[in-house]
Amino acid sequence: MLQLAKLRPERPAHPLGGVDRYRRLGETAVSIQDGDARLVITFDADVDVGLLHETIAVERGCCSFFTLDYDASTRRLSIGIDDPARADALAALLSALRDSAPASGR
Repeated sequence: MLQLAKLRPERPAHPLGGVDRYRRLGETAVSIQDGDARLVITFDADVDVGLLHETIAVERGCCSFFTLDYDASTRRLSIGIDDPARADALAALLSALRDSAPASGR
């Protein structure tokens, strides 16, 4: 008997991998707010702006279920979801950010 594998479209590769990118960003987080299907991360002046912009572009390209908004004047990134079924993806980002965030930013 033949077994057919389910075919899934390939996702674009994350240049550093999702976890690594968010851990690196978390190193410069001064606050991480978690609530109501949304994360709001405020970064210090040392945030790697190139990495941040790359992260936003990658997420917009591969994970359209995220809503992303970045305010450069306050260095504040907002990441939300509209579909509660995607809460696990948001939780994974939160975990990666908090893994490397200074104690004051958690």
